[in-house]
Order: sequence, then C-alpha cells, then structure tokens
Amino acid sequence: MIKSPNRNGKPQWAGAMRSLLVVALFTSFYLQVGGCAGGSPVTTTGGQDAKRYTDRGNELQKNGDIDGAISEYKAALRLDPDHILAHYNLGNALQKKGDLEGANAEFQNVLRLDPNDTDAHYNLGRVLKAKGNLEGAITEYQSTLRLSPSHLGAHLNLGPALDAKGDREGAIEALQAAVRLYPNHDRAHYNLGRAFMAKGDLDRAIGEFQTALRLIPSTVVHNELGNALRAKGDLEGATAEFQTALRLDPSYMLAHYNLGSVYQAQGRRAEARTEYIEALRLIPDTPSDPGWIEKLEQLLRELE
Repeated sequence: MIKSPNRNGKPQWAGAMRSLLVVALFTSFYLQVGGCAGGSPVTTTGGQDAKRYTDRGNELQKNGDIDGAISEYKAALRLDPDHILAHYNLGNALQKKGDLEGANAEFQNVLRLDPNDTDAHYNLGRVLKAKGNLEGAITEYQSTLRLSPSHLGAHLNLGPALDAKGDREGAIEALQAAVRLYPNHDRAHYNLGRAFMAKGDLDRAIGEFQTALRLIPSTVVHNELGNALRAKGDLEGATAEFQTALRLDPSYMLAHYNLGSVYQAQGRRAEARTEYIEALRLIPDTPSDPGWIEKLEQLLRELE
C-alpha cells in the first residue's frame, strides 16, 4: 500500500482493497493509493524536498521500481527523519523486497510518530506474522481493529493467526465478524470454512466453502471443499470438486494429489497413479517442502 498526504493531513484512501489467494496460505495482497496522517504541513525547504523525494518514490513504487523507490524514501528521510509518509512507504517497499527486519523498523517508526496509524499497525502485523511472531501479529491486528473495527484485512488475518496459536474459537469469532461485515466477500467465507474445518465442524465448513464458490469460482476453494467432503466420507462429491479445481487450473499440484488419493481409496489404481505422476511433475525443482517428493514417490511405489 502506498500512501500520499491529502491537503489537511488526514487519511483519505482512493482505491479499493482486493482479496487475494498464498497462500500461504494467508496475504495479500492489496495495492491502494491514498492518504494517511502526515502531521503538520511542511513549511521548511528541507521538508519540501523530502516531500518531493517521497512523491518520486511513490511513483517509482507504483511503476514497479522498488529499488528506486527505496532510494528516494531514504533520501527523503535524510532531509526529514520524522517524515511519516517516507517511513511508511519505505516500510511498504522493504516488505515487498522481503526485507522484514527493515520493514518492521519503518512501521515501528511510523507508530512512534503516530501511535494511531491504522495501516502501520496492520502492516506491522503482517510483517510479524511473516517473521513467525504470531503473538505480536495478533496484537497488531487487534490494535488495527480497535482503531478501525471494520478493517477487512485485519479480520481476515486475525482469524488464521489465532487459529495457528490454537485459539480456534477466537479464530472463528474473528472470521464470523468479517462475514457479518462483508457477507459477499469470498475470502471471508473461505477463511471461516478453514477455521470450521480445523475445529472438525465439517458441515459448517462445507457450507462456508460453498458460499465462497457461489461468490467467486476458485481452484483453491474447490480443492478445500473436496477435502471436507472426503473427510465426511463423500468420495464421489470430493472427486467432483477436485476435478472441477483442475478444470479451472490444470497445474494445481495439490488437486492432482488429492484426486489421486480419492482414486486410490476407490480402488482406481491406474487413475490414481496418473494423478500422482502429474503431481510429482508439477513440483518445482526447488520445492519449499521437499517431503512432497518423497511422499509421492512412496505412493507410486505402492501402486506398482
């Protein structure tokens, strides 16, 4: 998210937040252009120059030149070390570069200057989550919601963070709040479905996944619905969902694996083998989880 000051220094966002799938599975993410609290109007020459550097950095960042933007923001901060927009947008650029320590420091600088900056709390939460600091991330998402109770991103990220900490009831409560606020948001229903599934409430998980799919067809959600149906013992329904996921995205490795496992459970060994081979082919040369290769090779040996 890139911020620019408005005339009276108060937040004024232009552009809408859009949800996206990582999976991780949780982030995204969003590009917004608008304003934030920028403090008192700059009147010094140094401050005016800092603003010019910041504006130039914003343009470079919007055009995809992250390194150039970082240089401009740093130049702005050499002239005005308390330039809140330069700190925030530098944090945003560093986060995009994967420099989590640097991004953490910049969002902390924003909050030192303005403890009520909603977006700094939210982005700091995302950085802390990426660093594995779930407790810190949860605190920042909660701070975001105290300042802005309808903040969609904070609701969507708070739920999975609470679930990862083992607080499944808290996760469900946070995501139910997101669904109440944004009943037509597919990601809210999807995340709530995952929380219900983690709790073992398969019927409600299935309901949320189906609602998400009525809003927007999605490979990932069809795959998760297939998993829930398989857990319920509905192998035919699961097969249909995995097949639909693959019609939407034939390169989705997890759906090939899941479809293969259903075929294997049904005794359709040749079809299972075909799906496992395709899943193995789709694993990157440097997979993030090397265990997948060993797992699929073992399954293929079992089907020989």
